Amino acid sequence: MDSNSEFDEKLRAIIEKVLKDSFGEPATILYSWLRVHSVDPEEIPQKLNAFADALKVFSAGGSVLEALILKELYSSFGREFRPTNKHLNFKDHIIELRNSLQLRAH
Repeated sequence: MDSNSEFDEKLRAIIEKVLKDSFGEPATILYSWLRVHSVDPEEIPQKLNAFADALKVFSAGGSVLEALILKELYSSFGREFRPTNKHLNFKDHIIELRNSLQLRAH
């Protein structure tokens, strides 16, 4: 398995965990919204913008969910999530982490 596949799998698992911890079960309304917009939950790592849009269903709670997902994701790689650049959105933070891990691996 390549590093991108491993990263994507870890990201999917963390999203599932955060949603389960937050709602008791994966957020059915969120997954329904994704499916209506032709996004399978397995595709979330490739369609982060659509996932971030789906989180907006929860209004301000969507930002909290994003922060929880990013905190868990960074922590799973032994890093601390510190949003140093306010211009980065949810997707940008994930791409930044993925890229930094790829650089470190080389």
